[in-house]
Amino acid sequence: MHNEYNKKRIRSINRMLLEVASGNFSYRIERTERDDELEALIVLANMMTEELEESIRHQNYINLNESYKYIAQMTFVLDENFRVQSINPMASEMLLYPAEEILGQIITDFLVDQSREKWLELMKPIISGEQDNHTIELSFKAKEFFIVPAVCSVSILTDTNSRRAILVTAIETVLRSSERIRDLQNRVNNENGPNENNLRIQLTEADVAKIAQAKDYLTSNLREINLSLKDLARTLGTNEFKLKYGFKELYGTTIFRFVQDERLRKANLLVQHSELPFKAIAEMTGFKTAPHFSRVFKDKYGCSPSIFRKRSSNSTD
Repeated sequence: MHNEYNKKRIRSINRMLLEVASGNFSYRIERTERDDELEALIVLANMMTEELEESIRHQNYINLNESYKYIAQMTFVLDENFRVQSINPMASEMLLYPAEEILGQIITDFLVDQSREKWLELMKPIISGEQDNHTIELSFKAKEFFIVPAVCSVSILTDTNSRRAILVTAIETVLRSSERIRDLQNRVNNENGPNENNLRIQLTEADVAKIAQAKDYLTSNLREINLSLKDLARTLGTNEFKLKYGFKELYGTTIFRFVQDERLRKANLLVQHSELPFKAIAEMTGFKTAPHFSRVFKDKYGCSPSIFRKRSSNSTD
């Protein structure tokens, strides 16, 4: 019994390290009452993730001339009894539950005890109509002992029949240094000398900022199989040619190659450090089919995912 419980704790640590390696610092592992080496390791893993998250945030705050971007991570629509009526895909992905296990449940079932108390206290002025919206820090309970801390916006929605619903949105604030953007712009434009034969265009500061946004979007949406550069360019307010050309100039690779390399990098970690079936890994990393994933993986790493996993397992034994 204890061995099985400890295996779950080890899997949680493993999963958390994979998320950190992929640049996701959202998770914490729920503490237990145990006093053993695994619990000490969980404490250290949580501290490491917090330190990494804070160090990145600190880097962004060094430059006061910053541009801000607010990203909705998880979104829940609740009825007046706090039952979840609707969620966005990210909520299911971050809490590690399928949507059907979240829908219909009371939101407090997914909160740690301290956050549950804060939520119930917040609902008094919200339900009474004293406040229409509020911002609150909540910690969500995910599967596998994970905790997801988040700053949430809580608002009241009213339909044409005066029925009310509660909108809960977990928000991530990203600061992007305009100085870094200008440096990238200068680097690209200085390299575009007049004596070169290739077609060249000047990238403005706004162009570089949009291309940086595109890179952030691509990195965060590797699972999106039917990626349309035309739609992405239109969303960012630029054109497809400038997006393709500017991306290559800024990052030294094509968008297609960048996305494929990022997918393979994530797949490499999952193949080595998880027991997920290759079909699931293919879906998680944006490959159309498992055979397609295996073929591309072999081209990159010289062997199939199954052989790669065996070799990795043997090297750690």
